[in-house]
Amino acid sequence: MLALGLLLLFFVLPHNIEGDGRLRFDALQGLLAGHGIPDTKYPLIGSLFSIPLMLLGHVVGSPEWWVARYNVIVYATGIGLLYGLLRGRIARDVLGAFLLLLGTTAMLPNSLTGFGAETFSAMVVGTGLAAWAVGRWKTATVLVGLGVANMPATIVGLALAIGWWAWREKRLRALAPLLVAAALWMLENTVRRRSPFATGYGGDHGFQTLLPYSGLPGFSYPTVFGVLSLLLAFGKGLLFFAPGLVLAFGRGLEALRSVRDVIVLWFVYLAGIVLVYGTWWAWYGGFTWGPRFLIFASLPASLLLAAQIRRPPQTLLIQTMVVVALALSVWVGIDGAAFGRFAQDPCSANHYSLESFCWYVPEFSVLWTPFVFQAHVSWSDLLLIGYAAGVAIYVAYPLLREFPLTAFRDLQLAWTAYRQRAPWRF
Repeated sequence: MLALGLLLLFFVLPHNIEGDGRLRFDALQGLLAGHGIPDTKYPLIGSLFSIPLMLLGHVVGSPEWWVARYNVIVYATGIGLLYGLLRGRIARDVLGAFLLLLGTTAMLPNSLTGFGAETFSAMVVGTGLAAWAVGRWKTATVLVGLGVANMPATIVGLALAIGWWAWREKRLRALAPLLVAAALWMLENTVRRRSPFATGYGGDHGFQTLLPYSGLPGFSYPTVFGVLSLLLAFGKGLLFFAPGLVLAFGRGLEALRSVRDVIVLWFVYLAGIVLVYGTWWAWYGGFTWGPRFLIFASLPASLLLAAQIRRPPQTLLIQTMVVVALALSVWVGIDGAAFGRFAQDPCSANHYSLESFCWYVPEFSVLWTPFVFQAHVSWSDLLLIGYAAGVAIYVAYPLLREFPLTAFRDLQLAWTAYRQRAPWRF
């Protein structure tokens, strides 16, 4: 099923290089053509590994065709490494469910459609933190250093995560990934801009709209509003785009006891990047599908969801929560893969004056516009939808089997208790 999913993601999932990805692609093309060091503001560390695909594109197909699928290759490599690191530490059915859900739920499927930098950082840092937790600290240092240098603002999340581990273990080696990430970031700045601290983002800002904090540069957004929006906004909030995050309790969590450190590192790192990007003027990630800076959240969300559906909780209320989280997670994956930014044009009109509609208004959220404005479903969409639904039913069979039995039992008990109460009186 994993192999079939990778084939669908590589050949059937629609791919397109746009936005920041287009600027990175053009920069690397210019570098290969001998036009010198690119001067774009976007970090290129994670994108450099796509150069072999560009060269391959001059022989077979085209460079753009291959590079548009670069993130699928990154994802495939990441799940292979995660399997190798977690095999034997998590029950096989839970691990298999996690890897299947990772490619069909939450935000990763959408990130595989283009050449964005976030997929590389999410998979590399996620794998690196897992390697760190299981004692492979040298491998982890290299992976985490590369992933964080590719998205420098995430170094705060790394500092919090690795700081938690250092405080508990009292080991100075925790400084290694921080030093590597900072060194790679400063090296790239020096090579491209002649200064280790020249980021290229000086004076960067968005359009001035009716929103009171729009048009300001840098980390100017009020942290409280930014964090609340990244957690709860209909079109950008993790509550809707990665609902598995709320399932960190109960019997399912017991199945992950052996990888507790991995989960804690992932959650602390995620908390750090939410805090940092919540203060960035473009906390919403620009005119994109969902909270693209927080794609990393798909890893802990998918792992918790996998544990809960393979080890179903005992009570009807909690089972209902898991079923709802599963259904929403699957829809998020389907929507991101098949529909993307469908019907979002009004939110980019007039210099993005109404873009906040796409952040906060349910009817304009990318999750619901396919229903509100009746999206067309192509044959390729049907293949992706059928695969995602099939995976969900397959991995959630224990939960789907238990749910109606638990509902019947609890409702019967509730009815019996109600009948034993005193009768109604005037």
